[in-house]
Order: sequence, then C-alpha cells, then structure tokens
Amino acid sequence: MTYGHRILLTLAGLLLATCRIQSVPAEDQPALDDPQEETKRLSERIEKSIDRYEILPDIAAKSALKPLPVMRWRNVARGQDGEAMMVVWAHNGRPVAMASIYPWDGFLCHEFGSLSRQTRLVARDGRAVVWSPNSAGLAFKDVPDAPAPADTPAARLRQMKAIADRFKGTMTGWKGDNSDREELRLLLRPLYRYELKEAKEPDPNLQDGALFAFVIGTDPEIVLVLEAVGPANEAVWQYAFARATSGGLEVKLDGAIVWTADKFPANRVPTNPQVTLRRPLDE
Repeated sequence: MTYGHRILLTLAGLLLATCRIQSVPAEDQPALDDPQEETKRLSERIEKSIDRYEILPDIAAKSALKPLPVMRWRNVARGQDGEAMMVVWAHNGRPVAMASIYPWDGFLCHEFGSLSRQTRLVARDGRAVVWSPNSAGLAFKDVPDAPAPADTPAARLRQMKAIADRFKGTMTGWKGDNSDREELRLLLRPLYRYELKEAKEPDPNLQDGALFAFVIGTDPEIVLVLEAVGPANEAVWQYAFARATSGGLEVKLDGAIVWTADKFPANRVPTNPQVTLRRPLDE
C-alpha cells in the first residue's frame, strides 16, 4: 500500500465517522428551542392570566366582574413576543375597565385603563387593592352634528360606525420631535357592543354604546367610546377616548384636534385612570 493510499483511507475513515455522528437520531441529541413553541407557551400564559386581577365596580361589591376578551393582537415591529390580548370588564352591560395583556422585557404586563364615568372602580390582587382610580376614566363630549339615536339596535350601530369614521387617530410617538409619528387605522367592527338588556340595574339614561379601536397593525393604541345618553326620546351621541399605550396620541374630528394624550404617562401610580401592573414571566 502506498503512502498516498494510506492518506486516502485515513480521510475516508474520518468522513465515515463524521457521517455517523451527524446521523445520530434526533431524540438522542439536545433539543433546540422551538420559536413557535415558545410563542405558543407565551400565548397560553397570557390567556391564563386574564383573571389574575379581580376588577370590582366598587370596594363594597361582593363579587368580581367577569373578564371578556375582545381581541387578540400582535406588534412584531416593536419586538413583542407572543399573542397579546385586550380584555374588558362590564358592569350592568356597560364596560368600566379594559386591559391589554402582553409580554415585555421579561415581564407579563396588564395595562389597565378605566372606562368608568365614576371613581369607584377597584382592582385587587388577592386581598390587596392594586388599582383604585381617584378620577373618572373618561371625559365625554357631545358629538357635533350627529343625528338623534335611531330606534333600533341595527340602525344605531350604523350610526356609531358612521360617527367613528369621522375621527382620525394618530400616534405622535415617544420622540420629542414627533419623528416617529404614525397614522392609526380605525377598526369599524366594534371591540365591544354594550349588552344593556342583560343589566340587573339598568341605567335609564344609557340607551346604547360601543367601543372602537384605532390600531397599528392589530395593536390597539386608542379606544373610542360612543354612547347614546339621555332619556329615550331625548338621547344624544357622546364620545370619549382612552389610551392603550405610553406613546403620545392625537385625535381629530372632521379635521380639528379634539383630544390629545401626553407621551410617557405616570402609569405606575395606582390612583391614576391608567396603570400598568407587571409580574415576571417565570412566576
């Protein structure tokens, strides 16, 4: 056997050994993280955390309100992992609180916002009160040049969609020069339609209502609240806005600015209408 043949046989042996190593069954090799499985686990964790905090219409309430998921959303552009969720809590058929639930920077966040006209709303973690706004969550105004609320639910829904379409929402962003400004898209399908027929203690001055979202992708940034308010034969349409982000916001009605929200609100203060509660993801 020549020296060249010995080299060739040595190389062939090394190649065969390499092939054997690479052909070890997958179950005998260390498992690699599956991004899809991790996303699935995050989404399941979010879903299980919907009722982590109890929302009550007031401190004397004997039972908590039921959380109602109204949409799932993602914002990959901002580095969000998993499928986030928006939830509302209704009292007597009218939503009084909302929350976006999403993972961020190793935490699971519940970004709460009050939708109440009053100050009695309370959130508890076990026995501890963790959120109790000392001001109303919304400031309502009459919709100018709006028709009187129609007689039927279907007709009133058409009116609400037409009114919502008159508003234009903008994210003014986080930068001081507004260079990250983005126009928002209105979802014409309501996030939530008031269920007033199910109310145990109906409000005679509330005839109908719905929540609409202004979004980036599918991520809600502004929630528009429309309500038909007043005695049945004298009701008028009113509107208000709730923020669902820490970025700056602006809304125009028929081209004129009617609402703004500052960048970076104090969202760790439990007496504010908006608060973000966080827990480590691995809890």
